[in-house]
Amino acid sequence: MITFENVNKTYPGGVEAVKNLSMEVNEGELLVLLGTSGCGKTTSLKMVNRLIEPTGGRILIQGRDIMAEDPIELRRSIGYAIQHIGLFPHMSVGENIAIVPRLLKWDEDKIQKRVSELLEVVGLPPDEFYSRLPVQLSGGQKQRIGVARCMAADPPLILMDEPFGALDPITREVLQDEFLDLETKIEKTIIFVTHDIFEAIKMGDRIALMDEGRLQQLSPPAELVEKPANEFVDRFLGQHRFQLSLLTRKVGEALESAETNGQAAPERPENALKTRNSLIEALDGFKNTGEERLPVYDRDKYCGMLSKKILLKMISQTLGETGSE
Repeated sequence: MITFENVNKTYPGGVEAVKNLSMEVNEGELLVLLGTSGCGKTTSLKMVNRLIEPTGGRILIQGRDIMAEDPIELRRSIGYAIQHIGLFPHMSVGENIAIVPRLLKWDEDKIQKRVSELLEVVGLPPDEFYSRLPVQLSGGQKQRIGVARCMAADPPLILMDEPFGALDPITREVLQDEFLDLETKIEKTIIFVTHDIFEAIKMGDRIALMDEGRLQQLSPPAELVEKPANEFVDRFLGQHRFQLSLLTRKVGEALESAETNGQAAPERPENALKTRNSLIEALDGFKNTGEERLPVYDRDKYCGMLSKKILLKMISQTLGETGSE
């Protein structure tokens, strides 16, 4: 869907923020741009909607060069969510979400329907939240509104610049989980910027790790952790290799040996695991419930039971593979 062809960004004074970036972003995937401050990840993101203009190379969306597009129309066709949300304080929640559809001159009934739909999707009942002002919202609620707003015009592409970075750890984890659930429903192409390796591993279908403006490795999370492309990637992973390996391995991988025994699907309890949960999240589930077996679901589909014994065996195998002590 998106192609970067030898893209460069050099600022006045000769500072090279992005150097010869070439990569493909596949339709329907969530690609994470990862790296430390100043590595070029946010610059790369903002060049996609021309908030920053590239100084070399080409960026293509569905085969069309973005530099041939009207920048205003381009931005209206791309969802954009940022760390500090940027809600207009004098506008209600509904008015904030409706900004782009109104600019696109949607019919008012269609706008009202879309806003209500999105509030339901992000877990904020329209009857309760439509008319509220941003000052009446918590940080997590504001972030939900920011996500809803970036999807308002139903764009095929969404750019997210550290959207959960300003939140406390508990709210951040909740919103990460909610967004992953939402992603399976909205089927968008998403470029997601973060400096947090754990967030990148959890969120990304693939990760593009950058350093000093250059792409160091582009791969699925498990490959990044297990097969670092160079010394920089290896150092970036640091001492967290074992924990990161547990994050890349999902509950769904254990279901081949999970004990279903022809059981009928149980009624879904609150403590149910999801196939995309990591081994760490599953371990927390067993710790919090004290159960020896937990049901596993893919969305609303029952997939089987996972036993603590099998989970601990997988963790032990991972420990041996990573050479941790």
